Amino acid sequence: MKSIIFAGIAALAFPLSVSAGQILPNLYAQTYCDSRDMGMSADNARTQAIDESYISSGNPRRVTVNGVKTTTDVVAAFRATMKLCPQYF
Repeated sequence: MKSIIFAGIAALAFPLSVSAGQILPNLYAQTYCDSRDMGMSADNARTQAIDESYISSGNPRRVTVNGVKTTTDVVAAFRATMKLCPQYF
């Protein structure tokens, strides 16, 4: 289970720049799950979800999860997605 969490957080964190802004976790999860349900690949669904849920305001706290530096919004987005559509993990 830890490896799934690590891989998911890493995959979600890498496309993001370090500029100020944050992901809205529930919107990310809904968009990702809907995109996957429509047949999108995991990478394309992730990109779509980030595009739709990323806002330029806010500055989430930086954290390290299983050795990966990320932000709290990324962790929350991944957890929300795992709860909403666990079949894709």
